[in-house]
Amino acid sequence: MMKMNNLISLIALSENDKRIIIALVIVFVLLFVLIGLIGMLVTKIMKQQGKAIDRLMHDIVVTGVVSDKKHFKKVAKKKSWRYLYKQARIPIIIALVATLFLLIYYLASGNWDANIFGDWGAPDGEGGKGFATLLFLWDFENCPTTQIFGITVISDWPALLNSPHFSVDAWGSYIFVPLIITSIIWFFIVVQAFIARSFRIRKLAAQIYDKSLDDYNQTKALLGDNNSNLNNH
Repeated sequence: MMKMNNLISLIALSENDKRIIIALVIVFVLLFVLIGLIGMLVTKIMKQQGKAIDRLMHDIVVTGVVSDKKHFKKVAKKKSWRYLYKQARIPIIIALVATLFLLIYYLASGNWDANIFGDWGAPDGEGGKGFATLLFLWDFENCPTTQIFGITVISDWPALLNSPHFSVDAWGSYIFVPLIITSIIWFFIVVQAFIARSFRIRKLAAQIYDKSLDDYNQTKALLGDNNSNLNNH
């Protein structure tokens, strides 16, 4: 009886409601696929980033300077930290430069209370002191909604709050925001690479110095020894 009622309710839906349901299903599927692709991309990138430790440790391993797992980990971690410091200097410098520009903007304009990110100006698209002046902004807090099976869902695109426009008063945000975002993303990639190298260090230490019989074949080993003995004679 319950299934019949649900079927009747589905048939009774308006064409607009059916389009909303289809749109929601498509959005959920796309989000699921997007999350999967991002996960695969991050995994692939981390594998590539981790291989930097191979280059850093290659010579001292081949020449026998590092002779055991413990020593390998100690030296590899030290080199990885140094590499992190070397790579992190650039995004940190960019962040400091961005902060300096922001301070200059505040001193020059006197707008110490300005919302450097979210001030997009008047509703008619004029003025504004924040980076949001360059963005399309919609009123998602007041989206049109409808009821489907007792659940409130968005039924239409929200009203437009701001269209991209240039504001002289927001020049400080136009410099600060791109620089600080670049710095944050760059630093995140550097830290991600450091984490990837840490995983790689543990893996290499096990591969190089741990003794394993997984691929050992006694028969082949004995034949190999016999052949080598015959060749020697």
